[in-house]
Amino acid sequence: MSKAAANARTYPKGLVTDFRQMQPQKLFDYVEYFSVSIRPDAPAPELACNVASHFLALDVDEEAVLGGFLRTCDGEKDYENDNKVIINTVPSVQAHKRKRAKTAARPGEQVAAKVSRSDENGSWILASVQSYSRDSESYDVQDEDDITKLIRLPYTNVMRLGNGTEIFRKGSPCMAIFPETTSFYKAVVSKAPVWRVDRQGNPICSELILKFMDDEDESGKTPHRRVPSRYVIQLPELYFEDESGKTPH
Repeated sequence: MSKAAANARTYPKGLVTDFRQMQPQKLFDYVEYFSVSIRPDAPAPELACNVASHFLALDVDEEAVLGGFLRTCDGEKDYENDNKVIINTVPSVQAHKRKRAKTAARPGEQVAAKVSRSDENGSWILASVQSYSRDSESYDVQDEDDITKLIRLPYTNVMRLGNGTEIFRKGSPCMAIFPETTSFYKAVVSKAPVWRVDRQGNPICSELILKFMDDEDESGKTPHRRVPSRYVIQLPELYFEDESGKTPH
């Protein structure tokens, strides 16, 4: 994975199991058990993201694998070989669709949507999901500025928004809604995020300070702009990096 991808690592959306609630030692046990690649100095939130992403990619029954792993941690080694056989199963088309369905945005949820064929900066807009079809792997969405019509889009033209737990650092590339618009533009995190702890003990960031691309003022300087973290997302090529190298067209 590129350094930029690691910097912008986000917790998979739609995953029922929340590895952020797991004790760090259990996360390290998982990493060792499944040989998950991590940075040696990865903090707990990043470790949980890596474990969750690995778990989501398994073409298996979630309860069976997680249950077997936990039992193995408790000393019941009989489950180890069974799980290693299971995780080597080649994903099928239906498994791929199940994985996408698990992480798809839900009706009523705001998302970033690419509604034009252009790849120019600002081609992603704020929209709301009306429905998702597992069979066709497509969304029906409404533009937040024009709710009079439905727009059908493929899975790879829709990205879910953040929740404040995404790991962005100073220098991380991203896309964000430009202030007082409903369009997403490329930007870079220009100052280190300020984190706090929510009621569940999870680190969370309410806003990010960014510099947008092509936002120079009359003096040629690019201003810092505050954007709620909910509206700061990964670049499409990072968000969809596990989609066999494919990005939206």
